[in-house]
Amino acid sequence: MEHIIYQLKQSLDDDFLSKPERKSFAHALEKQSLTKDQITFLRSKVFELANEKVNDKNYRFILEWIKDASNVLSYYPLIKSGDSYFSPGDDCRNAIVQCIANAKIQLKICVFTISDDIITEAVLRAHKRAVNVMVLTDNDKLFDMGSDIQQISKAGISVKIDQTNNHMHHKFMIVDNDAVLTGSYNWTRSAAKFNHENLVIINEEAILTSFTMEFDRLWHEMSPY
Repeated sequence: MEHIIYQLKQSLDDDFLSKPERKSFAHALEKQSLTKDQITFLRSKVFELANEKVNDKNYRFILEWIKDASNVLSYYPLIKSGDSYFSPGDDCRNAIVQCIANAKIQLKICVFTISDDIITEAVLRAHKRAVNVMVLTDNDKLFDMGSDIQQISKAGISVKIDQTNNHMHHKFMIVDNDAVLTGSYNWTRSAAKFNHENLVIINEEAILTSFTMEFDRLWHEMSPY
């Protein structure tokens, strides 16, 4: 917790939360198991630190710093089994990012497409911290504008694709064999901004087993990217 606050203070030296600083802040959060009260405290700390630094000359930059720091924190709500989320809005995306951040061992991702850069960055961070990430996706969406599948594959993440004339239209993710996220929500920017979608988190053993069996079956059948 103190390390996170220190990072926030350091980033205020130039009145700007840079992209590397945002990534470092997000990575530090991923290492913590924060309670709701701790997240609330950090949000208030953002405003406290900004208030100490703001003046007539830098207030526009400080307002942008507050926005960026608050956005990073917003991707880390508390997640529990049985929670349900809806879009448009950031709730579904935030839940996906949080669950990816919580992963310690393995992520089995089975989605029609991935084009939301915020989710992609979370997947890449999980891979960098040695989580075993496996991605199943549909071949027809690989080369769509904004698709992040090539980027994910080039990072060294195992990717397999459906080569049939039909669609691999699933949208689910299994986290550490402990929880499954599923629903209509596509991992795209438009799903967050415009679409009416849903997402639910489940950790019932029978459902986890069914989804794991389906993922493993498809992984065996599909082709490496």
